[in-house]
Amino acid sequence: MFWSFVAMVPVVISSWLGIALMPSRRVSAFFLALSAGMLIALLSYDLVQEAYRLAGNGAMLYGFMTGLLVYIGANQIVAHSGVGRRCSANCGGISNLTPLQKKERKTAMALVIGAALDGIPESMSIGISFLDNPLVSGSVILAVAVANIPEGLASGAGLKRSGVSRLRILSVWLGVVVVSVLSAGLAFVVLKDAPDSLKAFITAFAGGGVMAMTFQAVIPEAYEEIRDWLSVVGGSGFAIAFTVSHLFH
Repeated sequence: MFWSFVAMVPVVISSWLGIALMPSRRVSAFFLALSAGMLIALLSYDLVQEAYRLAGNGAMLYGFMTGLLVYIGANQIVAHSGVGRRCSANCGGISNLTPLQKKERKTAMALVIGAALDGIPESMSIGISFLDNPLVSGSVILAVAVANIPEGLASGAGLKRSGVSRLRILSVWLGVVVVSVLSAGLAFVVLKDAPDSLKAFITAFAGGGVMAMTFQAVIPEAYEEIRDWLSVVGGSGFAIAFTVSHLFH
């Protein structure tokens, strides 16, 4: 639970910084591009590959595709079913948002959903890893922590610009961290005697959530602002996470 907290708490700190500093969309895009590369490396070498090692291709693919579909479904629910509530006069006059503000809110909420859907199983995978090895996987902790920074920064600034209060933004992110930390402890206790296929499913599920969020929210938002720089910054993020993954294993 401690190491899950270390990996997840940067998202709260960075969201607070996003609220306080209000970086421009272009600055946020550079951070998101770096995050995209790191997330792809994380899901490739510390999630999907680990799931494959645990139980083979079948359980890995099942968990991975489930993570993808669950993220898409959750994003659609927030984007469509909750529109009436989010745009009501009782929710801070959100119906008066400009198209740009609505777009920023949608992107910011997509980052929150992604952080929850991959943060919880990621934390569970941290707990699972302690069942086989008493030493923490430094690459997973560092990759998750660093990738959470631009997510929190961009979502904090985006939600603030779209009219969400500081307290509500921080409360949402704190809730994600608390649930993730509890998930790590629960996984360590409950999954001690679980089959490797279930452990692999959970780990790959996190990879699917990461992939969906990267393709749907992180890359499009970054590319819109920085264009070709996305490849350079994202590639740098991938190289950093790849190097760390192999240095700490």
